[in-house]
Amino acid sequence: MATPPLLYRDSDERSFLSDLISEDTGSHYPQKLVFDWKSFLVSGGGFMLDQYNLFIIGTAVMCMSLTPSIGPFNAAEGSASRSIKLIGAMVGQISFGIIADKIGRKIACFLTLMLVVIGAMGSSQVSTIDTPFGSIHIYWVLCLWQLILGIGVGGEYPLSASMSRESGSDLRHVGLTFCMQGVGFLLSPTVMICLLWLFPNNTDHDLNNVWRYALGFSALPAALLLVPRYKMHDMDSFEKVKYTSRFDKPLQQLLGKTSFRRLVGTAGTWFLFDVSFYGNSILATQAFSTLGISSSETSSAHDQLLKSSWCLLVIAALGLPGYIVAVTTLPKIGLRNMQVLGFFCMTVIFAILATRYHQMSSELFVFLYGLTFFFSNFGPNFTTFILPAVLFDTAVRARCHGISAAAGKLGGAFGVYFLSNIMSEGKANSLPTVCATCCAVSAMGLLLTIMCIDSNPEAVARSFDRKEQRAFIKNQLANYGTVC
Repeated sequence: MATPPLLYRDSDERSFLSDLISEDTGSHYPQKLVFDWKSFLVSGGGFMLDQYNLFIIGTAVMCMSLTPSIGPFNAAEGSASRSIKLIGAMVGQISFGIIADKIGRKIACFLTLMLVVIGAMGSSQVSTIDTPFGSIHIYWVLCLWQLILGIGVGGEYPLSASMSRESGSDLRHVGLTFCMQGVGFLLSPTVMICLLWLFPNNTDHDLNNVWRYALGFSALPAALLLVPRYKMHDMDSFEKVKYTSRFDKPLQQLLGKTSFRRLVGTAGTWFLFDVSFYGNSILATQAFSTLGISSSETSSAHDQLLKSSWCLLVIAALGLPGYIVAVTTLPKIGLRNMQVLGFFCMTVIFAILATRYHQMSSELFVFLYGLTFFFSNFGPNFTTFILPAVLFDTAVRARCHGISAAAGKLGGAFGVYFLSNIMSEGKANSLPTVCATCCAVSAMGLLLTIMCIDSNPEAVARSFDRKEQRAFIKNQLANYGTVC
């Protein structure tokens, strides 16, 4: 264990230490939100670009398949190119969670963004590769670069949450960082629409430019963010933990029964939510058909891409009010209550859609569909990101957040695979069956929240802050023989 520098020497300073050891850290929702733009740029900017990369791949692969010189992908290529980033994200979430706790936030933060830059640039330059053993088709080459990109994207989850949590006492900093997901989601179709406007022809040249620029768009701003990330320092709370006995212990020794229950709660609710969240995205086709903006295979490639991008823009717009309401009402409602409310409302809405779908009007269906997005973002989509950063102390925070986030991505993969199979059967009750599944999963998330998530996560966070402050100061006094 490292020996910390001596901070205080005279009697006045020792008196200050004694007061500080017994001092409560106060509320995690100050009346006035003090915003640190530099910290927000470092954590929130990277998270926004990561969400852009997660959402752009579907439209980009669609554009590639419509490009004459590339042509459509087979089933294996299409599935791999869309899912490989999900696998990479799970690897990045767990591995960089470990790196962040054991080595430091700064190093891990810089490495994740470097992988994002490399992965985005490589994805934009892919082509079919000829080897002595045969050619490697462009879609498989894309999978390699998307895997690298996915690892970087996944690593941003535990890092952005941990850094935001440790940058100040106000938990709304973590919430604002997560709200950049909505900005990244909105940015994805916006960039695609702009590129389709700049390259309006159905020629091989224009379509190639569209998907290459779309995949490489995030590389430049990510590269610019490398500079402040290189200059950043680990937060004080992490530096303090370095000088305590908890720093070098393995995760299994640090997690007692209470912390293990919390990990089951954060990972389990994130898993269940992402099953329903990705299942909700499957309903988009029906919603867009009702709105009359769905694309048709008989349309030109440009029109198909444009309509698909507008559909995604509608989804992004539907979710934005939920983010705003979540951040503004968090101090009054609290994290656990917000998650309970969100899961409950999603359960009720999906139950209505499952039981009354064939009797409801088109307008009512679209309205209820929009409400599912609202209560996702004003609920578990927002809180599942913040809770792991709140319910675990600094020594294990990034690891536990990475495990929870990886469980969420696993739930997303589960939801896409099984619920897509239900919809592909084309039966009359396929859509109500998907809604019923999402209803059941949301109800399970509600029960797991009640059972495993502390009734007052904010009080847990205050307790951690106070204990870490006291442990650090007592450790310093013990090392240098001073008396508090």
